[in-house]
Amino acid sequence: MVLEQTKYILSLHGKPTDEEQGKVRELERQIAKIKSPDLSEDTPKSELPFGAPAKYWLDLRGYEPARESKDLQKPMLILQGERDYQVTMEDFANWKSALASRKDVKLISYPKLNHLFVEGEGKGTPAEYLQSSNVGAVVIEDIAKWIEGVKP
Repeated sequence: MVLEQTKYILSLHGKPTDEEQGKVRELERQIAKIKSPDLSEDTPKSELPFGAPAKYWLDLRGYEPARESKDLQKPMLILQGERDYQVTMEDFANWKSALASRKDVKLISYPKLNHLFVEGEGKGTPAEYLQSSNVGAVVIEDIAKWIEGVKP
């Protein structure tokens, strides 16, 4: 997701500069390294995204929270801002698919909300995170309704 998010953010300002394109190529190289079967705990973290150690990336392989939550025997409320570029509607669709058979799961998406459940217009941007704002009232209402409806 790191690569997609980086490209998305760069696209917000038009065509990326040569320097930005170089950073994307470096990130692509680093991501190829973490996807490689040759990745081992001995791989230097300087060769990997964000300088995170190889052990971190190895641990993430095969981790699919939506699929893994399928067998969790607890009621769940899954909320998604449709303007969220970090956790996308594609991710939300994966949750919907994985939990479709569960009667104790509620999934709700909000067209005007971003990753922080803050309302906005157009594409979500990192600059929105710097603005003082509140979680959309509808989210708080939906959470309260869901909690009231969950039987102990």
